[in-house]
Amino acid sequence: MSIPPRTSGYRDELSTLEDEFAEAMSQLYRVGNHLARVRVALERDAGAEGVSAPPPVAAPVPSSGPVVTTAPAGPAPAPRTTPAGAVPAPPQAPEPVRVGAPVAPAAPAAAAPETAAPAAAPRGPVTAPPGPPASPFAPAPLEPWWQRDGVVARLLAVVGAGITLIGVAFLLAIAIQAGIFGPLARVLSGAVLSAALLGAAAVVRRRQESPVGALGLAATGVAAAYLDVLAVTRIYDWVPAALGLLVAGLLAAGGLVIARAWRSQLLAVLVVVGVAVLAPVVGGSEVLLVGAFLLTLTIASYPAQVGRSWPVLEVARVVPTTLYAVVAVAAQDDGHEGTLMALVLALFVLATTLAPLVRGLGARAGLPAPLAALALVAALPALLAGGTEDRPVAVVVLLVLAAAHLVAARVGTVAGVPALSRLRELSLVVAALALLLLATRGPGESFVPLALLVVAVGWVAAAAGLRSTSVGVVALPVALLALLPATRHLPALVSRSQADRVDAVHVLEAVCVVVLLALAALALRALVPGSPEASRVAVCAAVLALPLPLVLGGSVLGRAAGLGDDPAASGFLVGHALATVVWMALAAGLLVRGLGRSEDAGVSVLAGLGLAATAVVKLLFFDLSALDGLPRVLSFIVAGVLLLAMGAGYASALERARRARGAVENPAAQGPPTPTV
Repeated sequence: MSIPPRTSGYRDELSTLEDEFAEAMSQLYRVGNHLARVRVALERDAGAEGVSAPPPVAAPVPSSGPVVTTAPAGPAPAPRTTPAGAVPAPPQAPEPVRVGAPVAPAAPAAAAPETAAPAAAPRGPVTAPPGPPASPFAPAPLEPWWQRDGVVARLLAVVGAGITLIGVAFLLAIAIQAGIFGPLARVLSGAVLSAALLGAAAVVRRRQESPVGALGLAATGVAAAYLDVLAVTRIYDWVPAALGLLVAGLLAAGGLVIARAWRSQLLAVLVVVGVAVLAPVVGGSEVLLVGAFLLTLTIASYPAQVGRSWPVLEVARVVPTTLYAVVAVAAQDDGHEGTLMALVLALFVLATTLAPLVRGLGARAGLPAPLAALALVAALPALLAGGTEDRPVAVVVLLVLAAAHLVAARVGTVAGVPALSRLRELSLVVAALALLLLATRGPGESFVPLALLVVAVGWVAAAAGLRSTSVGVVALPVALLALLPATRHLPALVSRSQADRVDAVHVLEAVCVVVLLALAALALRALVPGSPEASRVAVCAAVLALPLPLVLGGSVLGRAAGLGDDPAASGFLVGHALATVVWMALAAGLLVRGLGRSEDAGVSVLAGLGLAATAVVKLLFFDLSALDGLPRVLSFIVAGVLLLAMGAGYASALERARRARGAVENPAAQGPPTPTV
């Protein structure tokens, strides 16, 4: 029986490796014997000189053999007990085995000599194989990218689909000027081309294992049919817009059904993106109609990705329609079609984003969490409509949008929802923007600052009541934005000549400022319990803002009551006197709180003393020059009496505290001291 030359080469190579392994083991045994002899000599010399011997040098144990990484794991031979200094005989070398090599009958392994002698010579001459066989362990060569499965085919499919769609667009839109076909011929040629492409896609899909070519043909056919319907509806007006929208939705749904059946996100994306890019070419100046087509496409394409993770399709469905909705809102004149389309788009995208959470109540959605940002993107056209539409329509749009996103934020708080983790924050941002825009669409410009403050008060109160960090993060910038218009009242706070310009709306704004700062202190205390400094800063700001509503309110009440020759100025003076008294009363309250409680006692005392000092500075540097008559007298008398009461109360409280400490530190003696010897 003849042995194949390839098998004979492997056997010769195995025999060579066995001989080399036996020689290596013999060399290791000789080194181990030499180390043993040196150790015996060192121990003998150390014993003669009375010095402790050094620790033995680790040497390979002859009975167990050296550790070779290529040797197979197996039971080690029993160790032998050899006197120190003796030269042990190496055991028989284990049979080497090539790890991962094919199992084949091999020659018996060469035995190592019993004494430390040179390695045994090979059993016979080693004959090299006529041709070195390819090693089975050699890594496979890297395949070039252009030869990988599907890369070039996908590239050609995408480019081919784009070129074909451009040709269809020219056929439907530009051929009108050339006069090559009549209207009916153009429409029929587009339909025939679409049917031919879909039929070719079905044939290619059955005959080829790779679906790439069929996907490109099918995507082009569906998009061509969709554009053909758009031309029939837009250019020739043969069918009404409602029927055209229905047919377009059915065609797009059919293409996506094919994509879902073939499990191809590429086909679905080509269908959607092809229509989104080329629909404006055929639609021309009919912005609203093209936008309605794209909205229909967005709605009809949603079922294609249910149960699948197709994030690219989700982006392709939403982003182009959102951009076109912005154009539609900006292009509408007297109608509200663009606004209606924007609101429907925002609500639909939000509902489909919430659908996995509502359906599973915590189950992971098929799409990744960052796609929750599409709910914010889809809301932008509706926000634009709320800022540009007539007031009644804008109020309705903004209220519906804010309510929908507040509900979404509530649904996003379901415990254990791992997907769409930022939906709550994004929905709160949209709701805040909608409410701020709603505040600007009030009955007049004079009510805008007050409306902004009311919205900010609501957000900060919600953050404090719910103890929600997400609500607090949104409420903070809303509060800062609402406080900016209130700075225009500072001249009326310090100048008597500005008192005539103050009205009731300004007083309400000042009250909202104080309430907003007080609620901000409560919210910061609830959201940041480990850092009380932030809430204390908000409390200080609220206390320092108290003169604003008092002075503005005094100006309005003085003008209403007709005080003196200049009613508004008289009310201004009364308001400042009352503000000084209120500051002093609050300072007294803080001192009483600090002396009566151990918790935050030092902070309360320091805050009371600081507020009292601020009131005194106001008395001496502002009230003394700005006030006159009875307001000046009342402010100084009341402030002085309060300061005296504060001083007396602080002194008595401090004395009581000292006596209490002395009673604890110096207890009464229990009896005469015990005599000592």
